[in-house]
Amino acid sequence: MTPLLAVDGHHLLYRSWWGFSDRRIMSRDKTRDLTGVFGFLAILRKTHLEEARDHEIVVVFDGENAHLARQAQDPSYKANRIDADHSPIKSLPMVKEALTTAGVRWIELDDHEGDDVIATLTHNATGAGRTVTCYSGDRDLFQLVSETVTILDPARRRITPADVIVRHRVAARQWPDYRALTGDPSDNIPGVPGIGPKTAATLLAGGLHLDDLPHSPRLNAPRCRTIPDHWDQLITWRNMIRLNTTIPLPPNTTTAQPTAPMPRAAELLEDLNLW
Repeated sequence: MTPLLAVDGHHLLYRSWWGFSDRRIMSRDKTRDLTGVFGFLAILRKTHLEEARDHEIVVVFDGENAHLARQAQDPSYKANRIDADHSPIKSLPMVKEALTTAGVRWIELDDHEGDDVIATLTHNATGAGRTVTCYSGDRDLFQLVSETVTILDPARRRITPADVIVRHRVAARQWPDYRALTGDPSDNIPGVPGIGPKTAATLLAGGLHLDDLPHSPRLNAPRCRTIPDHWDQLITWRNMIRLNTTIPLPPNTTTAQPTAPMPRAAELLEDLNLW
């Protein structure tokens, strides 16, 4: 079965835009900043050729209203991003056009976050006997890691189940519980005051989940006694961090066939008259 390379499109776009901050790549007439689209295509091509040559590529983007479902659970979700610099989004139409020209499939569902779409793609692919590589720097995807699913981070490190345990002292399936306790600053989830990674891992030792803790003597530890005061929030955060693997996907989102090697970024931009 053809392996799947599921790419976190927004993560790659932002990384590409800011990765060349000291040397912008401009169109010949100097009217268009092509740094984001050029970097995106170059990094994706290199990743495909060097890390996943025989894979089918599907690039996943966040929908425009993707955050609303989780904000309904907690209005502060991702509120810290409102005033962030979203300049990379200007490159998104060019990226999509270039991917289509290169024969690379991409998907964007208006009401769904890219992580949930990646989780659904992963669930469907592994259910069909395929292995999956998720290309992203988003640690929430750690919960997907298994014997058939690895995370390839921007540093080209492959995150396996053993890596999650060694680095964080919890299993991949415990990641939402662990992250709810410690917090996730990137999504504006604060976590429980005073609970750091070490304490969270100790609370969950032995494969426990949050649901196992209410009557556990582990909560008697001095720094854990405030957890019951934050319990409702903690469960909400955990549910927000859990990824949805049951999103209805459009027909033919994947083909189960290897993606052909992409042209070089400069060639694609030339073909699209973007230079």
